[in-house]
Amino acid sequence: MARITAPVKDYNGTIGDVQFRDGVAETDNAAVINYCRGAGYDVDGETTEQPDGPTPVDSRDVERVQAGTRLRDAAVNPQPGDFLPPTNAGQADPHGPAVVAPGVHADGPAPIVPGPVPSDPAAQQERETEVAQRVLVDGEPATAVAQDRPPQSAPKAAWVDWAVSQGMDREQAADLTKAELIDLHGRAAADEEE
Repeated sequence: MARITAPVKDYNGTIGDVQFRDGVAETDNAAVINYCRGAGYDVDGETTEQPDGPTPVDSRDVERVQAGTRLRDAAVNPQPGDFLPPTNAGQADPHGPAVVAPGVHADGPAPIVPGPVPSDPAAQQERETEVAQRVLVDGEPATAVAQDRPPQSAPKAAWVDWAVSQGMDREQAADLTKAELIDLHGRAAADEEE
């Protein structure tokens, strides 16, 4: 049985399953004994010297090495190869309301353009930018911006959203069945395509 004395003489607590009273405990638990030795506790009258930790580095003395490319704000300095650059980038105040990033959908009023991602990045960029411009810059309601007609296999909620985007009242759309929504809005869109 090892007698362990804590560095804090009035410590009353536990380490593992070993209870300390007034900074002293006895145990034969090898894991607790080894932990206490490594942590600077007195074990059977012996204290293991603790090595000094590493000397902190002064960040002013560190040479900075750039890994990868430097960050660039596409709203301030747009480049021709940028994918989904902000609308009006390089033409308007980059921090004003006329410059918005169509690719940022996670927050705010910007709608997500539904449907499959086209294999042509330029087509996707054009579609996303047009929707972002209309909603975020021109102030059109997101529900008024034309969206792709959902496939017939889409859930009813998608068809309700589609009907609302085409001008129907949300409560009226919700009262209809999916088949009725397809008949009213899906067929009309399909007829326009022909």
